[in-house]
Amino acid sequence: MRFERMVFGVSLVVAVTSSACGTVLGGPPDGGGGSGGQDATGDRGVVPCRQLAEEACRARTDCALGSCSLCGGAPMYAGCYQPGVDPTPVCAGLGIACPAPCTGLDEASCKARTDCRANTCPDCNGGSYFTNCSAPNSQSQICPAILCPLPCAQETTKDACDARPDCHSVYVDPQTCGCAAVGCCAHFSRCADGGTATCSPPPALACTTPTPHCEGPYVVSYSGACYEGCVVSSDCGLI
Repeated sequence: MRFERMVFGVSLVVAVTSSACGTVLGGPPDGGGGSGGQDATGDRGVVPCRQLAEEACRARTDCALGSCSLCGGAPMYAGCYQPGVDPTPVCAGLGIACPAPCTGLDEASCKARTDCRANTCPDCNGGSYFTNCSAPNSQSQICPAILCPLPCAQETTKDACDARPDCHSVYVDPQTCGCAAVGCCAHFSRCADGGTATCSPPPALACTTPTPHCEGPYVVSYSGACYEGCVVSSDCGLI
């Protein structure tokens, strides 16, 4: 009877010792927390890269950001992954119909698009001309250097003015030279803009200066609602 109590006591000590060693060395038994005792956070409680938001992904040196650029726009965050372990995030929406690129559009089509920029360069007349169409965030273009001709008013001789296809000569006849030929008293006065002169009076003439005296090969020309002077009739573009 005494021997049986001794055997029972030893068995109880062995059972308790075995249970304690299993808890400390082996971790919880299978079935309590999944295979191997790991949960969704992975080894050592570290959250997998694929479960991280953008800022948390940036803070992790073992993770990389996936990005997508749709229709040529700015790259957008598409997911976090661990290189060599996780697949690269797949861009969604790649099958959408993207608008035509701005490059190659004419001026009217370019200005009709809110996502395009119509580029211009200055001309020689104080205005500008359309050069090309580009995306709003593209680098600004460099306009070519152009050699603009002098304004017509800066040409001081008849020959220089007549040599310009964009100018015409204006004459004045003071009727004081006393020459016999018709129109012989007319002399070069200035160089005016336009390859041709307007020789037809405006619908409403509003001028306080007297009508120029023009005779012979010269006729009266007009500028705006008033007289311009005398021009050679062959320079008239509108009679």
